[in-house]
Amino acid sequence: MKKNVLLFSLVAVFMPASYATEIQVDELIWRATTFGQSTDLNFGSTILPEKVGLNQVTAQGKAVAPGKLAPTFTIESRGGKLANSHEGVTFYYTALPTDVNFTLAADVVLEQLGPETGAVPNRQEGAGLMVRDIPGTARLVPQPDGHEEFPSASNMVMNLLHAHTRTHDGRVNINASFREGIYHPWGTPGNRLSRVDYVTGVTYGPAEHYRLTLTRTNEGFRVSYQYGDEIVEHVVKGANANIVSMQDKDNLYIGFFASRNARMTVSNVDLQLSDAQTVNAPKYEAPQGKLVLLRASAKQSATDDYFVQALANYSGEFEVQQNARTMGKKVVTAGEMFSQPIELQDGENTLALKFTPSDGPTREIQHEQYRITRVSLPDPLTLYVAADGTPAGDGSSNKPLDLESAVELLPAGGTILLKDGDYQGMVLPVSASGRPDKMKHLRAQGKHVRFISELRHEAWYWHVQGIEIAGAQFIVHGSHNIFEKMVTHSAPDTGFVITSTENVGRALWASHNQVIESESYNNMDPSRINADGFAAKMRVGDGNRFERCLAHHNIDDGWDLFNKVEDGPNGVVTITDSIAFNNGRTLDIANNGGTIGNGFKLGGEGLPVPHVVKNNLAFNNNMDGFTDNFNPGALVLSGNVAINNQRFNFLIRKSPYASETQQGIFTHNRSYRFHTHSQYDDVINSAVFSDNDVIKQGVTRNQSGEPVNRATQVALEQAVRVDETLSIPGKKEALHLKHAFP
Repeated sequence: MKKNVLLFSLVAVFMPASYATEIQVDELIWRATTFGQSTDLNFGSTILPEKVGLNQVTAQGKAVAPGKLAPTFTIESRGGKLANSHEGVTFYYTALPTDVNFTLAADVVLEQLGPETGAVPNRQEGAGLMVRDIPGTARLVPQPDGHEEFPSASNMVMNLLHAHTRTHDGRVNINASFREGIYHPWGTPGNRLSRVDYVTGVTYGPAEHYRLTLTRTNEGFRVSYQYGDEIVEHVVKGANANIVSMQDKDNLYIGFFASRNARMTVSNVDLQLSDAQTVNAPKYEAPQGKLVLLRASAKQSATDDYFVQALANYSGEFEVQQNARTMGKKVVTAGEMFSQPIELQDGENTLALKFTPSDGPTREIQHEQYRITRVSLPDPLTLYVAADGTPAGDGSSNKPLDLESAVELLPAGGTILLKDGDYQGMVLPVSASGRPDKMKHLRAQGKHVRFISELRHEAWYWHVQGIEIAGAQFIVHGSHNIFEKMVTHSAPDTGFVITSTENVGRALWASHNQVIESESYNNMDPSRINADGFAAKMRVGDGNRFERCLAHHNIDDGWDLFNKVEDGPNGVVTITDSIAFNNGRTLDIANNGGTIGNGFKLGGEGLPVPHVVKNNLAFNNNMDGFTDNFNPGALVLSGNVAINNQRFNFLIRKSPYASETQQGIFTHNRSYRFHTHSQYDDVINSAVFSDNDVIKQGVTRNQSGEPVNRATQVALEQAVRVDETLSIPGKKEALHLKHAFP
């Protein structure tokens, strides 16, 4: 067995390693730390006001200092969370080499669990014993302006006390938890969390004493619970011994924790060590998602120019047969469009599409057989559609089709012209996709083409122009599309959203869509907290772009690029020459405080994505102008202007993952505040900072820290005064300001 190093502190103080018999347990250094999401000093959700920020380990009424283990100590946490992919906790721990096994045992008294505000437990609170492969970065004290703690993900095993039910019934369950498959401190998609209640309905409180243990063996982990003469032991099935040596291969971190709303006193701690010959089990990899096969060509054709097209979320070989004769085959990578020209014959054309996967969860050959119906139209490349059109139409101006029929019949390179009118929403399916060299076109013929229910675009290679969606969402699942001069407004959620369905596979996430000169406004969901103007969030691939767009008077954000750990990071989104103003309110509903309504929200949940944001304006938004929203990646912000946003004009927080990912580039940006007050200066953390005028000490200052020339601000000061009597307050002013900063 090799000798490892023993890490005694978070500041990388290393000492020579020892075998378990050489480690002096009584001399180990124990430390208290608080880390992870919702452990901020000002986190107040379901926390009594006088306890906000209280996350501590105390012995005899005083905070413990690094040193020998306190004989009796109390852990109290008024913040944090036990989430599926990460934790926010207060942790009292020591470090051990990964080549030792252990049994940690202690008497515990769970004095309090759950909100003290009258709210019910949400089972994100708890306390107990834990071992993990890395501790999180300690929360910042004092807390910088605008800062909130990021997620802290690890592979771990817990002997956990958590709420028996989502009520205050005075009982807890004893739970064996473990997580594996985490390979980055912000989390890894597809990780595995197992929670098993091995004792249920145990009474807790100051008079109830338990003894808990957490044991690592060569094969895995065991936990136990003892109450009086009752002893329950439990093998943590599926948790291999080496899961706590993934992110830090040399050290593991073991101790006691509390999270969210919990107070636990610990005494009579016993730590026994032994040499380890652990089974080196394979690293956990997330299960592969199911195979998704999409036919991207229609079952009707009005021309001889017919292509069989298809997509899959795994690599493999497509083959197409016509009337039982092979017409072509091609090996494609995951997400690559297969396209094979077919010469349609007179009479019946039966096509068989076959896909042989070369990776993914199955090698089983997939088949689809379908018939092509020939349709005769006077001009199939130009189809007219009316709100009262029917399938019996021929696509001419005098006999327009309904939209669903026209979408099915339009050949690649053709155009659908929408006559004025109110249209019901529909799904534009992937089977109606165009081709890279011949996009399909959907265009408003007049100036009053409006959809009044949800329009969902799943197809690839379309150019859509001049359409209004009123009172409903426009949802894009497809890729390689252009959307130009679109207007979405008054939707019950985000007006214009690029996203993908769950389980479709990253290779088929919506990618390479362009949104040009479009506007989204006055969108509000029933809860009044979620509806944005534009969004590219929750499973979007690379290459989505917004150019010269306008988002305003949305109840939440102008732009939202949120992603979550369970899905993994989005692809890079580019936003250029666009404006976000007066978000956090609608045309009819005033803002409520300063907790929603950003101009440009650029991420979420600690996932690093290097979005590109250039030459945009954020003006008069209810919260922040430009915010990272916990995106620690290499964001590129250049040439942007932020004026009179209620909280921060620019908020780019310090990343806690500095050893894993570098922060970005911040150049040629400008920040101003007139006629409004904010207690906050701009907060900008970046690897490159050049030629910026930002707010420091309440004043816009240049790169040298000197106030910018007052004369250059006089015209701006007049331009930012919003005329509230106009039908869309702020629009005239925002357009004028953007023109002033080309």
